[in-house]
Amino acid sequence: MISMQELTQNQNSFLDALKNEYRRGPLPSIRQIACDLKFKYHNSVQHYMEALMFGGLVKKVDSFLYLDKGLFGLKIYDSRVPAGLPAQAEDSYEIFDFENYMRVDDERSFMLRVSGDSMIEAGIYDGDLIIVDKKIQPTHGLIVVALIDGGYTVKYLRKKGNKSYLKAANPNYKDIYPESEFKIVGVVTGSVRKF
Repeated sequence: MISMQELTQNQNSFLDALKNEYRRGPLPSIRQIACDLKFKYHNSVQHYMEALMFGGLVKKVDSFLYLDKGLFGLKIYDSRVPAGLPAQAEDSYEIFDFENYMRVDDERSFMLRVSGDSMIEAGIYDGDLIIVDKKIQPTHGLIVVALIDGGYTVKYLRKKGNKSYLKAANPNYKDIYPESEFKIVGVVTGSVRKF
């Protein structure tokens, strides 16, 4: 894949416009792009798209064109920042793609906001967002979102013999044994906290 520094100024401007207009969704037809981006001639759009495809910045997946995922995200620098004395940061970095890092798949994943402090020893706090995967097989020891006796909760899944129960990551909370209804909604694969 070519870098954005290797593109001409006009190609870079066109790429920025694509990113702003379409983000991660499939790109529409050349004619539609020309219309959306106010191009007088769709041939100009065709030439820009060919250059971006040649450079690997636009890719074809299942007959649809997409902007490369590497174009989105934040810079993550190689150097680690200690929580003690300050250290000088290095200049090298990679682009951090949150969805790829968390292996988020729109077909199988969703996010929920956590309420309460029952999972603080697992690093999940009140107000955190958790990523939940509906397709992972829930097994003993995983953190899950469950529907139990009419209410939703996030806890560790525990199994004792043929019976399953839920365990908090906070000693102030008792284990939860289902009385009637018990369904695992999905497995928690990560959490996000905003300060």
